[in-house]
Amino acid sequence: MAFDKTTATNEGTFEQPSTGMHQAVCAFVHDIGTQVGEYMGVRKVRQQVIVTWELADKMKTGEYEGKPFNMSKFYTLSVSEKANLRKDLEGWRGKPFTEDELKGFDLKKLIGANCFLNLIESKTGKRAIASVNPLPNNMVKIQVTQHEPSEKFMQFIEKKRAESLEAQTGNGAGHPVSTEEPIDGDMPVLPF
Repeated sequence: MAFDKTTATNEGTFEQPSTGMHQAVCAFVHDIGTQVGEYMGVRKVRQQVIVTWELADKMKTGEYEGKPFNMSKFYTLSVSEKANLRKDLEGWRGKPFTEDELKGFDLKKLIGANCFLNLIESKTGKRAIASVNPLPNNMVKIQVTQHEPSEKFMQFIEKKRAESLEAQTGNGAGHPVSTEEPIDGDMPVLPF
């Protein structure tokens, strides 16, 4: 894949993966607690998680040269019919959840699961995840290579947790849902 974009931010310039489909593996799921935000002028309070994937593609330049690209997406911790988390999980699986599957759904099962991420360019010029799609049955799966998030990413996670209602009220902030590897290196089998 071509790496067609670098983006300048107030923290420097960083390389981005190309737009289009990329093989990826779920590396981390972090609970960031109950966040308060605004959507179309309406105050929203919602429990949120951040799901992070490692792409099969590696960075070609900079301090992270040779390391896989990472892509993350915020989700409201909900599997209701209209929830983005549910839509992406069903796209990843390639089929809808049954009611029984939804009752016992465990986000830890995402860690180590492979998919294709369709990346698009957002209005800000950064890459965004447009969809999460299943791998073909005969495709070789990749494994997580970074078993701990970068220091910068963990600082971001801690900042978000500090902004949570739990942290502000003294009831404790969100905690990682899981950063564990699959037992004995086994890859999770879809459906989750």
